[in-house]
Amino acid sequence: MVLSQVLIQEEKDRKIIKKKYNSFNSYKWLFSPLLQLFYPFAALSKSRLERELEFLNSNNDIKKPKIYSFDLNNKELNREYVDGKVDYCEGSKLGKLFSEIHREGYSLGDSKLDNFICNSEGAYIIDSEQAIKTQKERYRYWDVSLLILSAAYYNYSNKTGFKQFLDGFSKEYIYWNDYQKRAIKGLYSMLFLLMPIQHINSLKNALR
Repeated sequence: MVLSQVLIQEEKDRKIIKKKYNSFNSYKWLFSPLLQLFYPFAALSKSRLERELEFLNSNNDIKKPKIYSFDLNNKELNREYVDGKVDYCEGSKLGKLFSEIHREGYSLGDSKLDNFICNSEGAYIIDSEQAIKTQKERYRYWDVSLLILSAAYYNYSNKTGFKQFLDGFSKEYIYWNDYQKRAIKGLYSMLFLLMPIQHINSLKNALR
């Protein structure tokens, strides 16, 4: 299921990311009411574009791409190309980024690792089409739990790598103490039922 088509285009002296927002056409989205228990996900292409526009246009210090142009009718967005390491970010850099995002009152919804990019300046978010402005703390917990689960699978056979990710993130994420108290309680603890068994001890130690 492809939710968005992303192309890199050379234009004069710069690269541009051209993004086309697709509508959902998969049977998987019959289960969307279940997902809504965790986070108010947007399914329509226009809604996802509008969320991303609001987030990327927000006036703050969150590391995010600049918008060059957009077309609401055709559901298209042209934005800045951010150079860096696409496949993985250090936990400490993401801890700083998540601190800024949550301090500004945003939650991401789709916070898996491949929606971020890292370079010498830190971590940038490169996909924010589920981002919303909200004061509901439980959505922060969802963001962090989904990120941790994503990091666990990225480091599936690397127990040391996952532990280092958790150590770095927990030291830099300013709401970690609050997250520790609530992460294994209630609905959001269900995500950790999917945690690879080899990483459970590292997770338990981080949440003590």
